[in-house]
Amino acid sequence: MKTHLFNIKMALMALLLFTACVSKAQRRELTFKQGDEYNKTTYISAASILQRGKQTFNINTTSSISKTYKVTGITRSGFVLTVTTSHINDTMDAFGKKMEYSSDRPADTSSYIQMALQSLIGKSVTLSIDKNGIITDVNDPDERYATDTLLLFAGFKQDQFITGTRLNLVADNSEALKTGASWVSDISSGNERINTTYTVSQSTQPDKYTNLMLTSTSSAPEQNSNTNGVLVVDNASDVILVSSVKTATLSYKFVNDVTYSFVRRTEVVENCIKMN
Repeated sequence: MKTHLFNIKMALMALLLFTACVSKAQRRELTFKQGDEYNKTTYISAASILQRGKQTFNINTTSSISKTYKVTGITRSGFVLTVTTSHINDTMDAFGKKMEYSSDRPADTSSYIQMALQSLIGKSVTLSIDKNGIITDVNDPDERYATDTLLLFAGFKQDQFITGTRLNLVADNSEALKTGASWVSDISSGNERINTTYTVSQSTQPDKYTNLMLTSTSSAPEQNSNTNGVLVVDNASDVILVSSVKTATLSYKFVNDVTYSFVRRTEVVENCIKMN
């Protein structure tokens, strides 16, 4: 099965673009307090077509994953957070077979995907971030499944807990930005180049929330993506309360004189609430 999954990881990278941008505007510092806790639920639906020569395979997934982000320490340079996976649901229809998984029920021990998903429940990662939300240190006791291809195949985006990138809980925002303000991020990662434009759109409560619209293109050898979305950011904390992002990706590869192509349309909606 993994032979058919050559580029899904790259196809999902565009879903995380808004957390890695560095704005040209002056950023204000985060104001987290000890014990602050947020719960974020991510809903993902994806429709994919894998073409292998003359063979066509349809892959459809509907998933959700909930995580808590708790401030467990405050340092001179920033904050320490513990991120814990609390709940997962996943439905996958691929290659004529359907799989349903819920962390509320025991996993099927004969299914590698279900066992991989089950292993994430209760798993915690400790992160250090600076006052602008950039990750400065990661302590992940078990990275075995963090980049596992089958998890990506099941429809889940990969958490980019990588030193030097922005924590996906907070936005690249500034209190000085007004409606209509716009800026561009141009990021290179390996052979991939990501260009993202952010624009501040009108908010019904501009004193409390900032709406950010984004458009993005990603290009790399054998892969291209286009992303559009909108984020609702809490002005008091810079936490992304709501995001809705759509991505279309085309990947292709030649293996043993056979052409593989992978077309994927993904919609990701995230809701985040403060628990205390």
